[in-house]
Amino acid sequence: MMKSVKIIAAGLSMVLAAVGGTRDMAQETYLNIRSFGAKGDGKTDDTPALNAAMKAAADGNGVVYFPAGTYMIHPVKVPSHIALKGDSNWAYENKTGNDPDFEGRTTLKALSGNARALLDCHDSRGTRIIGLTLDGNRQGEAMHGIYARHTGCELHLVVEDCRINHFTGAGIRLEKAWVFAIRRCLIMWNGQHGIDCTGGYDGWVMDTMLTANTGAGFYACGEAPEGLSEQEKKEIGFFGCASVALTANRIEWNTEGGIMISNSNSMQVNGCSIDHNFGPGIKMIHSIANTITGCKIRTNGVDAEGLNSSQIWLEDAQGAVVTGNNLWGWFGRKEHDYKDADPKYGMIVKNLSGSVIANNAMFESSSLAGIHDLGGHDDATAIKNNAYVKPQVGLKKK
Repeated sequence: MMKSVKIIAAGLSMVLAAVGGTRDMAQETYLNIRSFGAKGDGKTDDTPALNAAMKAAADGNGVVYFPAGTYMIHPVKVPSHIALKGDSNWAYENKTGNDPDFEGRTTLKALSGNARALLDCHDSRGTRIIGLTLDGNRQGEAMHGIYARHTGCELHLVVEDCRINHFTGAGIRLEKAWVFAIRRCLIMWNGQHGIDCTGGYDGWVMDTMLTANTGAGFYACGEAPEGLSEQEKKEIGFFGCASVALTANRIEWNTEGGIMISNSNSMQVNGCSIDHNFGPGIKMIHSIANTITGCKIRTNGVDAEGLNSSQIWLEDAQGAVVTGNNLWGWFGRKEHDYKDADPKYGMIVKNLSGSVIANNAMFESSSLAGIHDLGGHDDATAIKNNAYVKPQVGLKKK
């Protein structure tokens, strides 16, 4: 019997070793940040340890592992072909006051903000940032959480299972970043946008929450930010964004709006929940060949003025497809002290060419009109079979 137990134990050890099934194995396999002198005590400057660990990872193993702790760091440049990995296991909010660890247990927290990002991935290829909480600590005037820009080669930046909050800039800024993936993240409480993808293309944003950011949840404006030289503007060649799939995300309670895009093309917005933003749920201006399908869009344009009190705003668009979406106003909702009967418009459409707006359900979607058609469309545009029912009760919110 004892011999059998020993055989089983030996076999289990072999399996665990093969799959990295223990924390000890992970720490032996990865480069533990604490082995380079990091304290993770929320007080010590751990920047030198992080830089040393990243250099070692770039020279060999490739993975810097962060045990639970709060690592105070100044902004750093992240090299190519490494991973920064932790197990932060963050939650959402702490409304009951019973969860002091809701922002996570493995945090990189900013000591200063005189930089464009806490983690600068400019021209870093094959970089992975996984399972960490990034806390901007409200440092600087416009410091982003993660910044990326390519210089002639696909980046393939991947950000997974991260919580990114309290930055004075955007949670993630993709400035002409080419090939990226953002998955299973919570990007919340940032001073600009959740994700600013101005100039970004060929990417995926999936299963991610973009919540309560001062700007938009997802943003791409096609204009250069302030402070760039004319040479930099010329090199980057700013436009909105292109060929980015936004799939199964929840985008809510952002101040400027949910998804705000201009001068963009080939965008896919599929299966997203876009809820209670204080500007339009989705606004696409001067766009080509974008698709919005199968989304749940409710209670957007809260307290917004004029046309901004809308669920979807589509203007100067070519080849747009908006089909199979469900729009609902949820009049009588109590979480917010509404100033007016918002949203006022289900959809605003203007100057469409070769576009299809069809088969959308707009039951009590808006107080004034289901589709507010401002005209200017060509003959190839089809707007049909959109079912609108005007709200009967709850228009005057308390």
